[in-house]
Amino acid sequence: MAKITWWKNAVIYQIYPRSFMDSNNDGDGDLRGIIEKLDYLAGLGVDGLWLSPIYASPMDDNGYDVSNYFEINPMFGTMEDFDELVVEAKKRNIRIIMDLVCNHTSIEHPWFKEAISNPNSKYHDFYMFRKQPDDKRSSFGGSAWCYVPELDEYYYHYFDVSQADLNWANPEVRKEVANIVKFWLDKGCGGFRLDAIELIGKELEENIICNGPRIHEYLHDLNVQSFALYPETMSVGEGWPTVPIALDYTKEERQELNMLFQFETCTLDWNHSNGFGKYDPVKVDPVLLKESISRWQAGLATEGWNTLFLENHDLGRSVSRYGDDKVYRVESAKMLATMMYFLKGTPFLYQGQELGATNPYFKDLELYDDVDTLTKYKEFVLDLKVMTHDKFIEGILQNSRDNGRTPMHWNSGVNAGFNKGAKPWLTINSNYKEINAEDQLNDPDSVFNYYKNLISLRKGKYSDLLINGTYSRLIDLELCDEMFIYQMTYQGKKVVVILNLSNEELSLPNIKLENIIIHNYQEISNKLRPFEAIVLGGK
Repeated sequence: MAKITWWKNAVIYQIYPRSFMDSNNDGDGDLRGIIEKLDYLAGLGVDGLWLSPIYASPMDDNGYDVSNYFEINPMFGTMEDFDELVVEAKKRNIRIIMDLVCNHTSIEHPWFKEAISNPNSKYHDFYMFRKQPDDKRSSFGGSAWCYVPELDEYYYHYFDVSQADLNWANPEVRKEVANIVKFWLDKGCGGFRLDAIELIGKELEENIICNGPRIHEYLHDLNVQSFALYPETMSVGEGWPTVPIALDYTKEERQELNMLFQFETCTLDWNHSNGFGKYDPVKVDPVLLKESISRWQAGLATEGWNTLFLENHDLGRSVSRYGDDKVYRVESAKMLATMMYFLKGTPFLYQGQELGATNPYFKDLELYDDVDTLTKYKEFVLDLKVMTHDKFIEGILQNSRDNGRTPMHWNSGVNAGFNKGAKPWLTINSNYKEINAEDQLNDPDSVFNYYKNLISLRKGKYSDLLINGTYSRLIDLELCDEMFIYQMTYQGKKVVVILNLSNEELSLPNIKLENIIIHNYQEISNKLRPFEAIVLGGK
């Protein structure tokens, strides 16, 4: 049996610091704001806080463009604030998980500045320079190459032009990244989320961008030089893998990563058949959703480890994309939570998701800050004219990254309690009077308290079952595509999860509704109601 480590029985809560809590009323969330809300997070029952980047940065891509890995961005506070956060979180049995952006740096980073000011410097080989560009495209639109006149060379950037890709083939780069990891682990951090990690092994001459031939060498090297020196640390990589690729990264004997995010399940509303992707959304097919969950549960059943999530800072709100945020917001938010929290893996809960937060539906393009949204609008609508303005707006209403980045709703007061009245960096969702933490804490039937109960169940009585159990889908009991029934079994114990993935009433399956563990309606009916979720326990 695989070793049981803390993160296998944990729920990790992602904080987008700029939007979480503004303690000094300057419009931007900060570290002291997080400290103020630690009791709220401890009350929810989470075990770790993944912080999106808080390093020094010009904020061209909201901190994912790092200019100094060893300094705190003054926007968020000071290193003393961070040290206090680690201490105070530890008092509440919560670990701090940093976000390691190591595929690229900001062009304001000293390494890059030295690379372009002195082509003979060792830092020139820290990046990917070429004399002639090819036709590679940036993920954010346009060419992936940017000309540097003083060098008469081009540098490669997979993301924004302000984010120059590092050359991981250079062992000096790998050594520097390991030093960054050790610096923060020495400060008491519990681990790292590794941003865009599948890109570090790119071989540009071979037109290999993801999962290059040396990536496992690089990750093993990083593990040996840093993570392996700190027992009980956690590492989770960001990628778009298939099941076999995820296994390659996360098998324990490989000594690379503990977990890898997969975006198959949470992007089923993206149009993957054309170049528009999330900006041309499609209706989520419940059959594909069930197949995706089952594929990942089966594929990582005995080796590797699953991550369980439907939201993060790069995705729209799950209740707006996979549920019904108009009529059945509460019911569908609870159903989606139930669907994910009785699966095998580590749940990642994004700030506001525990409230059933929705997309803000900003129709004015000027209300968006996200560099991906704005550059794709320029490319699709203005330059290539392959999409109309109205069609693009439809896409961003559902899938802009800013949909999950609006400030947190703490109460129904000024600026949703995010601060004391200063203009927030991003417009607040107008439904904060109906959806906020203060109201939900006092409502036993709220989405917040439902999540709290789910977390307690999976970390308590059903911990062994969900860590060691076997997943199976009960297809014979499903009466239609919109019904999803699965079970987890371990040493004679089991749970059966019955879900309605639609906003229509369905006939009940032929199963005794006894020993109900958790249920998102007040009572059992003779029908399976819209977005109903019932979990049964048994031997």
